[in-house]
Amino acid sequence: MKKIISILICIIYALNLFGQNADQKIGEMINSGNWFELEREYANLKNDVQTPMLKMMSEVMLASYFNRPIELREKLQQLLDNHQEELGFSNLCNMTIMGATIEGFEGNYSLAADMVKGVADVVQNATGSLEGTGLLELYNYYNVIREFPAPNIERPFGDVEILFKENSVGLFCLPVQIKDKTFDFIIDTGASFSVISSDLANAIQAQIIDMPVYVEGANEGSGGYGRRAFIDMMQIGAIKINNIIALVNDTPDIDDVKIDAVLGMDFLKLVNELQIDYTKGVINFPLELTPLPSNGRNIILDQNVPLLSVTDNNQSPGIFKLDSGNVASELSDLWYSKNLSYVEKYPIESIQSGSFGGIVQYNIVRVPHYEISIGGTIASFEQIPSKVPATDGVMDSVDGNLGVDLIKMAGTFILNFKDMFFEYVKE
Repeated sequence: MKKIISILICIIYALNLFGQNADQKIGEMINSGNWFELEREYANLKNDVQTPMLKMMSEVMLASYFNRPIELREKLQQLLDNHQEELGFSNLCNMTIMGATIEGFEGNYSLAADMVKGVADVVQNATGSLEGTGLLELYNYYNVIREFPAPNIERPFGDVEILFKENSVGLFCLPVQIKDKTFDFIIDTGASFSVISSDLANAIQAQIIDMPVYVEGANEGSGGYGRRAFIDMMQIGAIKINNIIALVNDTPDIDDVKIDAVLGMDFLKLVNELQIDYTKGVINFPLELTPLPSNGRNIILDQNVPLLSVTDNNQSPGIFKLDSGNVASELSDLWYSKNLSYVEKYPIESIQSGSFGGIVQYNIVRVPHYEISIGGTIASFEQIPSKVPATDGVMDSVDGNLGVDLIKMAGTFILNFKDMFFEYVKE
């Protein structure tokens, strides 16, 4: 989605000199997908923007990436109603699909299906075919669940603290009650939706949604078709979660580790904030949310998964996927390519990694020491692996993944989805 929008140079250069500076800056930030810089700069630049379409597009993209779905719905409709000709056919379709996907993540399945259908009809009429677009599959994905209610939570008036435990590989699990049975669910910020095993689905007699859907795996090149199941109610401590649609994982266990279930971002966004204290073994879901820190927002949602903005020990900016479903943090092949002169001296080894859809094998080097600054607080990693680009080039779009080894560092980690920040408070 990073390259979804293309601002026409002729629009920018047709502006007067005063407006050109603001419009050009914003256009460059949108074209490069630099959403954090756009969020920081937009308040100061918006009054100088001379192109109404550019101003509206900025607000749409900020609402999309910074988890403001109600604002997104309103602004996107205004953009599509008032600027169709300027957007052009391709951008018009892409923006609508972006909006439909976020409506789907919010549980507005009927609206999402109708939006995709509208784009599919336009594309069909213009080109005569939907082959290779994925639009029919996306429409079916939402249409088959259009009558299902949106997920929601019920919680007490107060904080909810729950003791977590680690499974055999070191991932954090919470006890989840479904129909008077208790199951261990991994807390996975890297999963855009929750997942249950076939055994668990059978145990709770979950309502299986017939149509199989394709789901991307956590690793590049992994993924596969799976079923979905409707769970009318789950309980985590004193919090009730209603109307979850989970993926049913039919793949074999990986490395002899049995995973019954995953609590994904569909749940975590509903609670707005979680605070993890590894030393105490506690996850707190506070009623009163932590105020936005003075250094501002540092996470966005991309396909419903949080991406964190950091700086490293060379003061270079980086974007990392926050993935508590990963045992260890890892640098990507993109990071490797950016730091080639530094890392090419290290020996290459081959490793395997499992995710939905199976096991992938790739080459890595181990970086002896690496530091990142999260809102001014330093986190250090020793012997952190970095993927080596394959023969067909760089595949990753972010600088790496941050796993539970980050959270196991001394301190409290706060992940807030209302104001979109991740804060590391050292002890």
